[in-house]
Amino acid sequence: MRIALSVWNGRIAPLFDVACNIQVIDTEDNSRSEVTLPLQSGMIRRAEILTSQEVDVLICGAVSKSVHHMLSSSGIDVRSFVSGKFNEVLEAFLAGGLDDQYFRMPGCGRGCGRGAGINRRGRGRGSCNGRKEV
Repeated sequence: MRIALSVWNGRIAPLFDVACNIQVIDTEDNSRSEVTLPLQSGMIRRAEILTSQEVDVLICGAVSKSVHHMLSSSGIDVRSFVSGKFNEVLEAFLAGGLDDQYFRMPGCGRGCGRGAGINRRGRGRGSCNGRKEV
């Protein structure tokens, strides 16, 4: 499996849409590489880069709905609204504990819309800006 994590200063980058670097970890051969994501090329190019790196899972902070959809449509499992130190997040993911509240972005409450239901304003309770993951 190939896992990409958007990284900034040793932590998960707070916003994937403007992140400059990702770390790609191959769990089969334990290799790690850093890939630069050019901002000027747009989101389609970012999705192409992740696809060309044969990424199976992207772990990132906040991500726009359109980018999330684009990546998911490319076959990438997007684990968004994650916060924490790079190594801790990677260890938690590999151990199956990434859904722990400890790794949720501040303010995400019940998981940024993951099964949080809909409140009367049409937004997911406990979600970030009413965005529900696909």
